[in-house]
Amino acid sequence: MDVEVVRQDFPPLVERIAGLLEEGRYNEAKQEVNALHPADIAEIMGLLDSEKQVLLFRLLKKDLAIAVFEQLDFEHQENLLRHFTDAKVAEILNQMSPDDRMELFDELPAKVVKKLLNLLEPPQRDIAASMLGYPENSAGRIMNPRVVDLKEYYTVEQALKRFRRLNPPEELSYTAYVTDAERHLLGSVTLRDLVLADPEDRIGDIMNREVIAVSTDDDQEKVAQVIQKYDLLAVPVVDREGRLVGAVTVDDAIDIIEAEATEDIHRLAAIRTTEDEYLHAPFWKRIKNRFIWLAVLLIMGTLTSFVIQGFSEIIQAVVALSFFIPMLIDTGGNVGSQSTTVVVRGLAVGELEGKSLWRVVLSETLIGGILGILLGVIGVIRVIFLRESPIVGLIVGLAIFIIVFVSNLIGVFLPVLFKKMRLDPAIAATPVITTIVDIVGVIIYFRIAQVFLRL
Repeated sequence: MDVEVVRQDFPPLVERIAGLLEEGRYNEAKQEVNALHPADIAEIMGLLDSEKQVLLFRLLKKDLAIAVFEQLDFEHQENLLRHFTDAKVAEILNQMSPDDRMELFDELPAKVVKKLLNLLEPPQRDIAASMLGYPENSAGRIMNPRVVDLKEYYTVEQALKRFRRLNPPEELSYTAYVTDAERHLLGSVTLRDLVLADPEDRIGDIMNREVIAVSTDDDQEKVAQVIQKYDLLAVPVVDREGRLVGAVTVDDAIDIIEAEATEDIHRLAAIRTTEDEYLHAPFWKRIKNRFIWLAVLLIMGTLTSFVIQGFSEIIQAVVALSFFIPMLIDTGGNVGSQSTTVVVRGLAVGELEGKSLWRVVLSETLIGGILGILLGVIGVIRVIFLRESPIVGLIVGLAIFIIVFVSNLIGVFLPVLFKKMRLDPAIAATPVITTIVDIVGVIIYFRIAQVFLRL
């Protein structure tokens, strides 16, 4: 029996395999790599140069090669496709699972996809064309059509025979879906139910009629949330008429969650998101992705300078006020960033909806007030420590309280506002909220100073 070994000592293993390939000892390299799990092989290939990737891939067993190809990042898949003949490319594409193949197609230019579609066998070409007809990042694009469908009148014995005949992929072999003559979804039954039931029992008597499903047009993020919320191994996908067309599996949901989290992290850092993952994008594209947001923020940041310039008379009258500007705007920016991060995360995972949203708003309002008082006291102590006048201490303490309170509210409401406008809440990124709070904080600070100093 073949045993797939999970390896953790990748650096020595990569060096050994690379050395075997360089020395032309292909049989030894073949024995070494074919004993590994596909995910480990894919990780090792990602650490090799393009030429060795091709050599190593050719040494893999046929079934293992397809599993490894599905695990590879797009850039490595593209490298292999460039080095293979059309016949080899056709062999790989026709054996790939439809959802992994669609993920590859989504990354390729339309002209290349059209060429690859022509390499598919008619049944696979029809499946690919159908999936391409659904919106990008939708359930229809990421589903696998190879589900097991049963009828209510089947016996358990007939259902098991159908399982064997359809031979579904491993991730779709634990649940079958019950449909009527027009393929409308009626319920589901697990493989465990079938194994434990009497062979003569009818599927309609043992199936679960309270089945959870998603639509082909549902956003992939929503699909992942459904799988996570209900602890599903797979969720069935139905079209607009309620007919079963496929299923999205938990491994796809994990990939979606990772991709969405990466996108949100990039936006929170004010890095422009594109279809390419940042670290795998071309050098100049990475510069462009960062420069656009940084240029916008730089222009916004100049507004703070204009505001300070507008209060120059107050600064000239009480120079000590200028000492505390960095402390005030940094504190406001930090508070705003904290609340924004919490709210963006809550909106992303669907925790902040309806009444729960307003509970969070009320609690954050209270938290902002308490934090404002505590930090304001610290601000006053700092002024006293620097031996400045009590009036300056009062101005700084009150300013910190109001700035913290207002910054916390801005951090809460800005992502919610973007959500209501059907924009990604992560656009309220940390640098964006910090820049906004800087401007607001400086205005608050000097307005309070005007009132107390009567200038």
